[in-house]
Amino acid sequence: MTPAEEARDLELMPRAVRDKLDRVRIKLHLKDWSALTLAERARLRDLPCSSEEDVRGYAAAVEALVLRLTGKPAEKIP
Repeated sequence: MTPAEEARDLELMPRAVRDKLDRVRIKLHLKDWSALTLAERARLRDLPCSSEEDVRGYAAAVEALVLRLTGKPAEKIP
C-alpha cells in the first residue's frame, strides 16, 4: 500500500478501530481521530485487542493519546 493509499484509508476511522474502541469502552471523537498523526492512526488500527492483556494495553494507548490531544481523560462508554 502506498503512503497516499494508507492516508486515504485512515482518513476516517476504520471499522476495526471502532470495534476495538467498543471493546475497551472508550469514545474517540472524529475530531480527535483527525488530529492524530497517520502513524498514530495506523498504530491504533494495528495494535492487537483480543486478550485481556491486549485490551488493557489498547485502552492505555488510546487514553494516552486522548489526554495528549485534549488535556482531558478519555470519555468512557457506560
